[in-house]
Formats: sequence, structure tokens, C-alpha cells
Amino acid sequence: MQIGIVDYGVGNILSVYNCIYSLGHDPIIIKDSRKINDFDRIIIPGVGSAYKTLETLKKDQYIEEIKKFYNSGKPILGICLGFQIFAKKLYEDGASDGLGIINGNVMPIQISQVFNIGWCEVTIDKSLAIKIGINEKTDFYFCHSFSLELDIKTEQKNCQGTTYFTKSIPSIIVNKNFIGTQFHPEKSQSNG
Repeated sequence: MQIGIVDYGVGNILSVYNCIYSLGHDPIIIKDSRKINDFDRIIIPGVGSAYKTLETLKKDQYIEEIKKFYNSGKPILGICLGFQIFAKKLYEDGASDGLGIINGNVMPIQISQVFNIGWCEVTIDKSLAIKIGINEKTDFYFCHSFSLELDIKTEQKNCQGTTYFTKSIPSIIVNKNFIGTQFHPEKSQSNG
């Protein structure tokens, strides 16, 4: 199984690499968007500005390659901003079009700038918790000031985990072969 970690110039590449390596895999860092579909699974890490990140992903032709990978049915993990880019619209540092795979928009957690940095409890859907062998209430490490606001009619069933930080925040989304986490599993010790 070949696991690729997408390197688009920002993100938590080495932490993600070390985490996957410690689990007994030998991940490869992808620096060329044309190589994405050579992998069995990809991870899209994320740290940074949504607007700048999406500009870079478009310029370097990652958007289309990630969409092709998603449509192939192969597994994708999106972490934090790497999760948020799958939404329809993102509003950090200006309005940006996301990949549109998640029916929702990424908005500030609240009007005044607030950062959720640190450990927060995530309430996980019971069937997913059993499947991955984790407690239904588990702490993970977060670092974000924007969060996903879902279209309740179409996306609520895909929300498999939430945390409360000034409001309920979708923290795990499962949509077909895509799993997105608002938290950083690579920074969450054994829980991650």
C-alpha cells in the first residue's frame, strides 16, 4: 500500500510523515500534482491561510488531481485546512471556492477572532468509534479559528464527530472515500 502526503508548500508535512511512519508505513511526500493518482491513499495536511492555500493548489494543478483521486474511490484523509478545502466556500483571508465535496462553508468560529488551540473532547458516532476502536468521547488536539458550517439537510449524516468550542463544530466528516478531521491526529498522541 502506497500512502502519499500532499506537499503544496504549507502544512504539517513532517509531523504527518513521522506519525504514519511510526504506524509501520513508509509514506512518500508528493511534490508534483501529476503523481497523486499513483498512490493507494493520500493525506492532505493543512496549516495556513485558506485563500493562499487554494491559490497555490489551483496554480500547481492540485485541485483537479485531488478531485480525480476522490472520484477514483481511493481513500483520502484531510487534516484541518486539508479537510476544510473540501467544502464549497472558504472565507479566510477572502472568499475562495473549495473542492465542493462537502456541502458546507468554512466560516470564522465567531465574529471576533477566536482561536481553538489545544485539546478538546470530540463526540464520535458510536458505529465509527467501534469501527476504529476508540471511545465515543475522545480528546484530540485542535488549532483553528475557522470551522465548517454544514448544510444540515444534505450533510448531517456525514458528520461523524463534533466538538463544542463556543458552538458545536463538525470535527469528523466521512463522505464516501473521504475522511476529514478538523483536529490534528498527528498531534493527538495515541488518540490520533
